Amino acid sequence: MTTGIELLSPAGTASIGRAAVDAGADAVYIGAERFGARTAAGNPMDDIAALAEYAHGFGARVYITMNTLLFERELDDARKTAWAAWEAGADALIVQDMAFTQMELPPIALHASTQTFNLTPERASFLAAAGFSRIVLERGASLEQIRAVRAAVPQQVELEAFVHGAICVCYSGQCYLGHALCGRGGNRGGCAQPCRSQYDLYDGRGRLLMRNKHLLSVRDLNLSDRLEELADAGICSFKIEGRLKEEGYVVNNTAYYHRRLTELGLPRTSVGESVCDFEPNPSKSFSRGFTTYFQDGKRAGVLAPEARSVGEQIGSAVACDGTTLKLKLNPGIRLNNGDGLCFISPSGRLEGASVNRAEGNRAILNKTADIRPGAELFRNLDRSFRPAAVRRIRAAVDFTPENVRATDETGLSAVVALPRDYEPAGNRALAERNIRQSFRKSGGTIFEITEVTVPDETAGGTLPFIPAAELNALRRELLAELLRIRLANYNRPTAYVRPDALPALPVGLAHDFRANAANSLAERFYRQAGFDLVEKALETQESPELEGREVMRTPYCIRRETGTCLREHPELRREQLFLENNGVRLELRFYCAECEMGVVYRGRTR
Repeated sequence: MTTGIELLSPAGTASIGRAAVDAGADAVYIGAERFGARTAAGNPMDDIAALAEYAHGFGARVYITMNTLLFERELDDARKTAWAAWEAGADALIVQDMAFTQMELPPIALHASTQTFNLTPERASFLAAAGFSRIVLERGASLEQIRAVRAAVPQQVELEAFVHGAICVCYSGQCYLGHALCGRGGNRGGCAQPCRSQYDLYDGRGRLLMRNKHLLSVRDLNLSDRLEELADAGICSFKIEGRLKEEGYVVNNTAYYHRRLTELGLPRTSVGESVCDFEPNPSKSFSRGFTTYFQDGKRAGVLAPEARSVGEQIGSAVACDGTTLKLKLNPGIRLNNGDGLCFISPSGRLEGASVNRAEGNRAILNKTADIRPGAELFRNLDRSFRPAAVRRIRAAVDFTPENVRATDETGLSAVVALPRDYEPAGNRALAERNIRQSFRKSGGTIFEITEVTVPDETAGGTLPFIPAAELNALRRELLAELLRIRLANYNRPTAYVRPDALPALPVGLAHDFRANAANSLAERFYRQAGFDLVEKALETQESPELEGREVMRTPYCIRRETGTCLREHPELRREQLFLENNGVRLELRFYCAECEMGVVYRGRTR
């Protein structure tokens, strides 16, 4: 079990993963070339191996996302990928498909992806009994639900929760809307993001209630002020979403959460000091506006004003004449050439423009913009904001005429013996200065030398004369040996162990396509648990009948968001609501006892 808090960052590439470690991540999650829920974020194993070696030097971990459903023909390739990931140094596989529990795997840990819909104590307890060492919780889980899950699973089973980034409005692993609309679903890594589209809202009599609104798109998660509560509730891994995000997004948000955890004094799972040359600020990275979502229970106010990034609020408009914008900037804000601005137009739409030339409180835009006096201005691209960080492990060097030793902040030491054929230094003061200067350097290593100890004359220390080039070679050899020792002392998490028998599956689990059984190994898993599947995963069906099927279940509710909650307005219970987009009709169903909303596919109207 992890001791301490883990800050877990996304890595679309190995270089972004390395940057995340430098910014303070205790672990990163990254996709292999196949089988990840972000098909556009795959990586060669050689790159993953290099990332793992770098991360392990700091005691940080690397998790491989293999969280898509597997087709029968893919089982052997998935098994081979798992072995390759282990050989590359990966610490765990994040999986959705229960086929992995039936494979002959390497000695690697298995984490139950959020795609396995981990919301209830019963579900979490079952997955823990199935051998998963970590459970990634549903984004919509409240603190109360998290505490209930923690109480239901053994202490050695870790809980991971998202704390920042995009939110899937549907319960994870249970969204089939994209597959129904265009054959691109999240369970196969190709989510088409239909929840970010605009919809028209109709009632059952065909009356248009709302037009072209992002009615299924929620704000981005930001729980940076709730970290202590999450830790107290039993979360050991705080996860930032964003394997499709650029390096600046990852570094900025990682550095921000690293700083928050440091300020709170929470113990961490990796070592080394991270120093950034910028002021971390989540509002400077992509977001649709922030929310704590349902951390304190279900409530209104989580709908995103736009599916696009809004950015940081920088001031307000004074006047706009064509392409010339006069504005009142907030304290500390300075515009740059090339900045991106956005604002709400008089028609109520979010629009944007770029700054061709910044002149204090005056900006020349790249196009004519209709910005009224007093309109709030946001910056979603700051050209001067270039997040970067470095991370080093402190080490002290002890030089004697016989050998030189380096001891890092964790107590690990490396020793290199000095050759015996050096002549005594004629000028001891000069020799001591050269030794200190040489061993103070750490070059491109992960170490920072904080102290160099040399015996003084009273201790009987006659220093040898060593040319500068040879001193530098000794230092490189010493720090390379210290890194080798650090890597040799690194311990990967406990490997997955298949239980002798599975407990019965929790009551309420779907017997149909929502069980996400896409292959014979997953079916075998369910049979061993005494579960009788009546339908294979939707993605495996050649021509599934979708009419009348629920393709999304969500804790988010349009009625709650629009002030027409049926608990408060029982007179509306017989009123039906429908969403339409590009000729597709979706029926909305409201399950007030569970405080959930269902989306039912009703086919095409044209």
